[in-house]
Amino acid sequence: MSYEKYECEHKLVTSDTDFKQELKPSAILNFFQETAGINSSLLGVGYPDLRPRGLFWVLSKIYVELTEPVYYGDTVQIATWPHEPNKAIFERSFLVCKNNEPRVRALSRWCLLDSVTGRIAPASAINQKTERFIEERAVDFCDWRIPFVEDKIEPSFTLKIAHSEYDLNYHVNNIKYADYVFNCFSIEELTARRVKSFQINYVKQTHEKDVLNFYRDQISKDVFIVEGVKNGEESVISARVCFA
Repeated sequence: MSYEKYECEHKLVTSDTDFKQELKPSAILNFFQETAGINSSLLGVGYPDLRPRGLFWVLSKIYVELTEPVYYGDTVQIATWPHEPNKAIFERSFLVCKNNEPRVRALSRWCLLDSVTGRIAPASAINQKTERFIEERAVDFCDWRIPFVEDKIEPSFTLKIAHSEYDLNYHVNNIKYADYVFNCFSIEELTARRVKSFQINYVKQTHEKDVLNFYRDQISKDVFIVEGVKNGEESVISARVCFA
């Protein structure tokens, strides 16, 4: 049996939505994390398969495009599929539909990390149990570079990391950063605008007691960049948010 694509349905609940009752970015990433985990397990490269070998998946980059809002109570169809990896980069597509009409499209990049050395493992370290890889991406995207914020004067959002931000890899989970990024915008700003797309590049891991400052800058009419800085020293994420 081939598991080159995984699909499921989900009815949006309160925790999936924001103050406008719209599907929020962090919930989108949570959908992706859960479905990618299930699909990876079916392919024989899930957490239980990799842990004994000292390997784990790390999301390095993700681009998410939103065509129309999805609301509390809506039922959506979620699909994900991996693409053929290169030497060390694994790409994976995601698609969220309502009534089989695409509402969210995404493309992500992952790597395998060695828990002992902290180094990236080659793609040849694993064997995904699939007869074929789907070539078609959910969205055409290749602009992975995000500029850093130049003038880091006053942070738009700050927090000190505690254990509630952690996942099973003992670092801040990737979905948390979506909330941090959008906390850089006010309710007034988010009410007046619709998110067209967002992109997050994960640069460094963060851990308990780290202090994160998030700075934002507007680089064009509807485009903002956000940078997260750890303990006033090193960048941990960069993000780009485009509004319609």
